[in-house]
Amino acid sequence: MDVINVLVIEDSQKEANKLQEILPSSKYKYWMISDANELENMLKSTIFAVVLTELRMPYMNGLEVTKAVVDASPGTSVVVMTAYSFISFAVEAMEAGAYGYITKPFNSAEIRITLERAAERYSMMLRQDKKEFYQGLSVKDGLTGLYNRRFLDVQLKNKIALLKEETYRKFSLVMIDVDDFKKYNDTEGHQAGDKLLGELAKLFLDSVRDVDLVFRYGGEEFCILLEGLNKKEAAMIAERIRTIVSLYIPSTISLGVSTFPDDGGNEADLIAKADKSLYIAKRTGKNKVVTA
Repeated sequence: MDVINVLVIEDSQKEANKLQEILPSSKYKYWMISDANELENMLKSTIFAVVLTELRMPYMNGLEVTKAVVDASPGTSVVVMTAYSFISFAVEAMEAGAYGYITKPFNSAEIRITLERAAERYSMMLRQDKKEFYQGLSVKDGLTGLYNRRFLDVQLKNKIALLKEETYRKFSLVMIDVDDFKKYNDTEGHQAGDKLLGELAKLFLDSVRDVDLVFRYGGEEFCILLEGLNKKEAAMIAERIRTIVSLYIPSTISLGVSTFPDDGGNEADLIAKADKSLYIAKRTGKNKVVTA
């Protein structure tokens, strides 16, 4: 499509003025509204590739906007705008179907990159069968309810792209493997093994902050993305999780930690460094944390 239609919902005139100054004009045509109650009529009259919405509004918040857009126009990409301290609510909107989020105060590079990728997603929807698209883009693991590896790849790519120019901002990855899981499965049975993975998933979620993300990487492997934490801080969190697992779960875990940008400037390097550290933990006795 030559022109990309974008609907912007912002109830603050001051913030709307800022957006108008920094939103990229090339390829985009914008509709600006201040009242989310106008959304239904806007979606009926125009096909939007992207809806950019404030998260916290008095009458219809960003989560409600997301659900309304997903119901009325499943192909439209929703991007929520929020202050950094409310990112956990942005993640909730993503669980409801939003494509991503933009933090305040606004960063022009972040807006440009997020808009481009949201528009690319919309274009992909036009090119693919809707059923195949939703199957391929599913972000949750069926057994544990955690985010899956595909969603981890998306999150890492987006996060690294946004932080390329801000190398002082860090985040860490913790790769986790259940020790002797095959033996546990063979001894206790596969149903018990599945139950163990579910219990671990719940424990991991309860052990991290709202801004952190937990993924099932595959099999008995998990990954945790720790927002804004350096390697020392991430290692402390990992050690706490290891201790809790050893106390409450009938198994132990080994953990490997890597940090952006210290251990790599792309997702492949970060995963490889964390995975290598995990391998060392397994090889040198298990039930321990090793950092890259």
